[in-house]
Amino acid sequence: MDQRPETEPWTELIVDPTTTTEPRRQHSARRTSNIDILPGATRPMMASGFSLRGRSRDVFTDTRGEASVTAEATIHADLGPGRVLSALTTDPALESLSALVGLPVAGGFRAAVEQNAGHHVAEKTPLHTLLDDLPVAALIAGYADLYTRPTDDTMPAASGARTGLQADICAGWQSEGTMLSAIARDGKIPIPVGPDAPRIERADDELSWHAMDELPIGAMRRRRLVDVTATDVVEIRAMFRDTHVDDDGRETVLHEYELRVDADPATLEVTSSVAVPRVLPWIECPQAVASAGRLVGHRIGGLRTLVRTDLRGTSTCTHLNDLLRSIDDVVALHRLVARD
Repeated sequence: MDQRPETEPWTELIVDPTTTTEPRRQHSARRTSNIDILPGATRPMMASGFSLRGRSRDVFTDTRGEASVTAEATIHADLGPGRVLSALTTDPALESLSALVGLPVAGGFRAAVEQNAGHHVAEKTPLHTLLDDLPVAALIAGYADLYTRPTDDTMPAASGARTGLQADICAGWQSEGTMLSAIARDGKIPIPVGPDAPRIERADDELSWHAMDELPIGAMRRRRLVDVTATDVVEIRAMFRDTHVDDDGRETVLHEYELRVDADPATLEVTSSVAVPRVLPWIECPQAVASAGRLVGHRIGGLRTLVRTDLRGTSTCTHLNDLLRSIDDVVALHRLVARD
């Protein structure tokens, strides 16, 4: 059932989900990953706790078109109230990661990962991709609670400022924007309901994506893809998609972006960066698309720092920022194609 408030101006919502994945090209490397957000025994998840399950895999395709899996990783994390990490299991196992248990999976968690994930950080391994994605997965878990909230449930106060919501952190959360205006008017966050999630795995290529479990009711998923092809330039194609499964078993898309980046093969300096919005919940969200161009002139390998320090405010999108950050994984993928 569509839960969108009739008073909300949803006509400009971007609804154009990807319906397939580009074929793997010769002399390329591809990393796919997913983090599944699974409800615990009770909901809402943010109050009672939830689990995060993830997988990541690298595939190298040589100049003859023959492919091989070069690296894989899995992660299993349990979070309690306050998004505090209560258990963590990874493959490959890393004893030093036990230091993360007891920390909130929120601001500061990624810094703790950098201190405790050893060579996985410097080498941008699939395990680092999964660890780095835990905070954003914990953040979007809040959307799952929105879908299970009673339609007449209001927030403690009608003002966004008085409810503790942080305005102007991104285009969709700007002070006079659709969402915060609706909260001020109605006393609750409007519920974005996106389009059905098309299958994007290629039927003609079992290596287009790694295998993923079926999502149960109430769960969410963030999936990512980063493709690298080395020719006269380093061509990078990336995407992410966030989905939710409602009580009827329908999986819908909440956020989806594509990103096309070119870089110099000698220096890995970005020469072109263009974001394509596919599915976005708020009318103001597309204002952030141009921020992808701010990668130009910066070297891959330092983009996580650039995004953290420079890409802030209403000209940006927190979810697009995470996609921009993921381009740093190209360091590992370019290593595969450069040595072939």
